[in-house]
Amino acid sequence: MKRFNKIESGFTLIELLAVIIILAIVALISTPIIMDVIEDARESSLERTYESIERAAQLYLYDEYDGYVGETGSMTIPMSELKSMINNYSSEMDNESVVVRKESNGLRYYYTGRDKNPYKTIGTLKEKIEEDTSHIKMNVVVNGETVNKVYGLKSEKDNVMKNYVWYSGNLWQVLETSDNYIKMVLAHSITSITYGSTSDWETSWVRKWLNDTGEEYSGVFYNGLERTDIILDGNFCLDEVSVTTSLKVNEDSSRVVTVPTSSTKISSCQNISTDKVGLLTFEDYVYANTGNSATYTGGSFLDEDELMWTMTPYTKATSNNTKYVWTQWYNNIDGKSGTLAIDTGGTVDSVTKGSTFRTDTYGLGVRPVIYIKSDAEVKEGTGSKKDPFIISANNEYEEGSKLSDVTIGEYIYLDEGNAPSGNHSSVIVNGYSITYDKNKVAYRVIDILEDGSIKVERADVLRGLDSTISIRSNLYIPYYYKWDSNSTSNTCGCENGTGSACYWNCSGKNYYQPTLGSGEYNWQESENIGYYLNNASNSYYNWFTDEIKNYISESEWNLAVTPHGKDYSEIKSYTTEGSYPNRKSDGVITAKVGLPTYGERYSGNDLNITYWYINRMNGSSSSVGVVHNIGRAPADSAGYYWHAARPVIILKSNIVIESGNGTMTNPYSIKG
Repeated sequence: MKRFNKIESGFTLIELLAVIIILAIVALISTPIIMDVIEDARESSLERTYESIERAAQLYLYDEYDGYVGETGSMTIPMSELKSMINNYSSEMDNESVVVRKESNGLRYYYTGRDKNPYKTIGTLKEKIEEDTSHIKMNVVVNGETVNKVYGLKSEKDNVMKNYVWYSGNLWQVLETSDNYIKMVLAHSITSITYGSTSDWETSWVRKWLNDTGEEYSGVFYNGLERTDIILDGNFCLDEVSVTTSLKVNEDSSRVVTVPTSSTKISSCQNISTDKVGLLTFEDYVYANTGNSATYTGGSFLDEDELMWTMTPYTKATSNNTKYVWTQWYNNIDGKSGTLAIDTGGTVDSVTKGSTFRTDTYGLGVRPVIYIKSDAEVKEGTGSKKDPFIISANNEYEEGSKLSDVTIGEYIYLDEGNAPSGNHSSVIVNGYSITYDKNKVAYRVIDILEDGSIKVERADVLRGLDSTISIRSNLYIPYYYKWDSNSTSNTCGCENGTGSACYWNCSGKNYYQPTLGSGEYNWQESENIGYYLNNASNSYYNWFTDEIKNYISESEWNLAVTPHGKDYSEIKSYTTEGSYPNRKSDGVITAKVGLPTYGERYSGNDLNITYWYINRMNGSSSSVGVVHNIGRAPADSAGYYWHAARPVIILKSNIVIESGNGTMTNPYSIKG
């Protein structure tokens, strides 16, 4: 019976359970640590793979092209060209590439497969957009293709809708998703130019401005985009819409316009443009209201209270079947905002108004539309206007990066510490309000010049102006006014720049003592706005701190006239000088501060305020180009005192970035 005796050298059940519990606790503590180590190792391995691909691209570039990336300073190398140099190459890489970009500290290589890095993303843009089920209608047939349409009201777009995207220095809104692409529209128009000599999209000046067509001065917009490898050929329908219309008087009774009352869905588009960049179409506006092709009612999230071109033609039934394109209207018609309209003129209740907004007259807003890959990865953001989705792009700047490395469209802070304090508390940028701080004023990159210098435009117009400059509400100033001391009509004391009667009785007389000059923008003469911006004792240039002044380059400014009713690119070729005011150009001047140029990026209505261009009107001694608060770009009398100034400066290329990501809400700060 000895074998049934207690085993004195063994464990009791309680001791055994204690050991098991201790081991379980150790495992519970150590397992996450071990898994983190494993995940860190996987992430490091993936990063080494990316780096090896980018090194292969570097070798390829120097072997095949001697390190030359072309005149644009960038090149895209398809992965198929690197296949023999990559270990473990897979078919998934066939549609990927390496983007090479010239930056201030050399060439930068970016493998687009990084966009799919599971350690750096929060999902695809398609997935994130489709999560907002209250603002997307799935499986809608448009032009014979099944897509998912984003829809919502104007009142919802800023704070409720989750379809905002920050890509390539611009704020976009998603219009539709599909298995193959994401369709996006810029959240606001980006310039104001004439559509074309006719309503034909293929030959239009707008198409040339948006796309690199191979013509001289084409691709102003597209050539400024970053990571164009994720942009697909578009699918833009150019068919006319079968629509019934009526004539209406707009809200301020200034126009009689043709508006749609009902339309028939396009079952299969017959005329398709495959450009990289297009505009909104009639059906884009229709679907934006409810997600289906019900009768268009206006007031959707696409409404920006602005005159903007679409790319949908319209033939008015006249003796010669006059061609137009539909435009988005700038104010209410029958209580509907964002209404599509044709300013064809007409008669309603015996009220006759004229036609002004044809394709070959005034400039109107241009709002680009693009198609990008459906698997574009989201790095951060919630999709709201204040916190947009940020999709993968080569814009993650490392410590020591310089301003010349940024993307066109991005924002930076500059210090206007010497500016008068003013009484305004906020500014509006693309409809987004930001607190005014004169030590951190937002500027937007509008171009990167060949020498690496950066052309920037103030995100807001000048406010808080000195009382010796401002006229009406501390904001508005005339472009110039030449006072004739021999004129008997100048009897209101304007020569002294004082007295309220000066504004009304000597319309156009400005506050900064005009005495000299011939009318063109000239900062050396006290006659015009150029003098105030550059050279007056209370000039805008003197708002900057001494440190910022050291960053500003004295540069040449082309004073070509505004080509109203003509191809925007004519402004580039106006060089012939003649007798003022009939010459085509006032030549080129050298100054530190300029104004926006007609047809330039970001020279449109994003502030809902009228401001001056630097360009005069051809054949006129008294008219200067402007962009109006409604989005129209005509010319106005240079003596008008109800327009604002929006300065443009050029910064040296060696300015180092200290922080920020270049968005509207987090501009770059530069090292002091």
